[in-house]
Amino acid sequence: MEQDPKIHSTIETARKNRAPLIVIILVLIVVGGYAGYRIGSAMSPKVSGVEARNERVTTVDAVFEQVQDQGTLVCASQSYDLYSKVESSNRDLLNLFDVPFTKNKYWMRYAGTIQAGVNLKTAKFTSQNKDKRSGLPKSVVVELDAPKIISNTPDMDKTEIVDQENNIFNPIDPDSVVDLQKRCVEQSNKDALSGGLINQAKTFAKQNLQTMLRGAMGSNVKVTINWRS
Repeated sequence: MEQDPKIHSTIETARKNRAPLIVIILVLIVVGGYAGYRIGSAMSPKVSGVEARNERVTTVDAVFEQVQDQGTLVCASQSYDLYSKVESSNRDLLNLFDVPFTKNKYWMRYAGTIQAGVNLKTAKFTSQNKDKRSGLPKSVVVELDAPKIISNTPDMDKTEIVDQENNIFNPIDPDSVVDLQKRCVEQSNKDALSGGLINQAKTFAKQNLQTMLRGAMGSNVKVTINWRS
């Protein structure tokens, strides 16, 4: 059965125009997407100069808050190794003289590490000379409490009783060992303070804060530390 010439012509025309039709559809999709993007951009609120400056201020404040949230900043540490002697004897009933053959003595080696640091939670930050373009400060003044000893941790691998001379008539009193440990802790703290641990902590606290603030605000920001008395 022969096909009608008009129908045959219509089919051939549709076959020939299929490719241009697909191209037209793709073009319409691209144009529609671009128009939607432009409309969406036009509807989006623009950030004003004042809002941008406020955002930068918020960012600076966030930096200060992050520093404070670190709590205690360990700035310096010092190891120690002490030897202390305990010697005792029983006394007579009137406490006038030592009873013979009741003497005991021992030496204690007490070793450990002392750490000093600053409390960042009480830190106060003041921005100065803000840059008009970036909104970032050119200098920051930090007010801090003076460093303190924050820990004194014994090294149990080294801490021990040595050179012990016990006596069955006067055994070593455990309380005397505890008292000796307390005295060693007090002595180690005293030695650390007189040995410049606090000054060392101040130096490293300044360096650490400079590193943190310059990393967030730029390497040229000037950081000044004022210590509270």
